[in-house]
Amino acid sequence: MRGEARGHDARMRRAVGWTAVAGGGLVALFWLGYFATGAALGHGDPRVAAYEAAFPLADAGFAAALLLAGYCLVRGYAAGPFLLVGAAAISIYLGLLDLTFYAGHGLYARVSPAVMLELGVNAACVGGGLLGLRAGWRFWRTDVAPIR
Repeated sequence: MRGEARGHDARMRRAVGWTAVAGGGLVALFWLGYFATGAALGHGDPRVAAYEAAFPLADAGFAAALLLAGYCLVRGYAAGPFLLVGAAAISIYLGLLDLTFYAGHGLYARVSPAVMLELGVNAACVGGGLLGLRAGWRFWRTDVAPIR
């Protein structure tokens, strides 16, 4: 039974790891596409453009945290759960920051494809971050519990 639990845990860690790698890759691809095409941020609203322009460095750190956490989880390194918790916390923070900015400026008031996309990204950040925290703490506890 114990071996099965460990095998299941290893499969779960790899699945979460690949999900983190995919998330980090999506964040990186977004900004690479933005800089490569010179796309306009903010959909014509200068407030949103100025707000979004502040995020490349923060999102680069977020992408790096996701990629590193994912790599460590897939490879079975002990740092994986710790890094996942950090990446998940960043995800929640960035998602809540977006939600408060957009809601505070009434930018969710008019339903449009851009608003729905933004809400989807915010939900993915906050929801994914919460799931990442749960998984990271579970993995971390599994690793630390036998030491007691």
